[in-house]
Amino acid sequence: MIEKKILRVVAFTTNGKNLIDKIAGDDRFIIESKSDEASLSEWTGDCFKMHLPILFVSSVGIAVRTIAPFVSDKLKDSPVIVVDELGRNIVPILSGHFGGANALAWEIAEVLGANPIITTATDINNVFAVDVFAKENGLLITDKSLIKKVSTLALAGEKLHVIEKDGQIDIEGLKLIPKRVVLGIGCKRGKTFQELHEFINRFYEDDYLFNNLYAICSIDVKADEVGLIKLAQFYGVKFLTFSSEELDSLQGDFSNSQFVKEKVGTGNVCERSAILGAGEKSYLVMNKYASDGITLAEAKREKIELKW
Repeated sequence: MIEKKILRVVAFTTNGKNLIDKIAGDDRFIIESKSDEASLSEWTGDCFKMHLPILFVSSVGIAVRTIAPFVSDKLKDSPVIVVDELGRNIVPILSGHFGGANALAWEIAEVLGANPIITTATDINNVFAVDVFAKENGLLITDKSLIKKVSTLALAGEKLHVIEKDGQIDIEGLKLIPKRVVLGIGCKRGKTFQELHEFINRFYEDDYLFNNLYAICSIDVKADEVGLIKLAQFYGVKFLTFSSEELDSLQGDFSNSQFVKEKVGTGNVCERSAILGAGEKSYLVMNKYASDGITLAEAKREKIELKW
């Protein structure tokens, strides 16, 4: 199943708005356009607060001047991409690796038939990028200042020294710690990001989840649930969904609801999806909690299989 993404977009011309309409026709994206009435600065600030990707259909200069006051942390800044109004060239200008702007630029380029202009040295030289590796494997980067050191060695063709011990990875002194928390969430249709976020904050502080959350999981009928997608993008994690058959086939002692069973085909979404998302040898550390049309469970990701 395609993992959908919320993409915030702004265009200033008719040609630009036509490009946005074309992107909106692709199943990978849920488009949220800036209204003509909204302040560009305030809108951009909200994007950064939510950690949502931004596509400017404009000149690079307009985009740079607009985002400048909000740029603060390469591991949390919104990925920012610029495409010209004729859809010829598309350029990721911020958070290319950890934020995913480079990969997103390739996806949008595919839709538009545009030329992706990638300037990141590790990408154009096709060498190991430690921040991409960490993001793809759900690893916490403990010292972002060391990313440059690892990249410099990789670009110079040096052999990287890697130590793996007790589930942690050490690459040239940069420690990468597995994020082990997996949250399974079920909810009524239409629950907003704000409602879901406030619910989650009853149990966890944001800083804890930024450092420890690996994925948010649910059932596949929620694959287009905007509130859940935004929640996952806010924390910079995967949003994994599973079919009712996959969830119901899972062996174990789970709380069940006949009402939910009749609605979606399985009697429990949050506990079962958390276990599936956490993978082999995982286990529940918080059983189902239900309130205000939302259910939540937590599983621990135990077995870490790295993709190099």
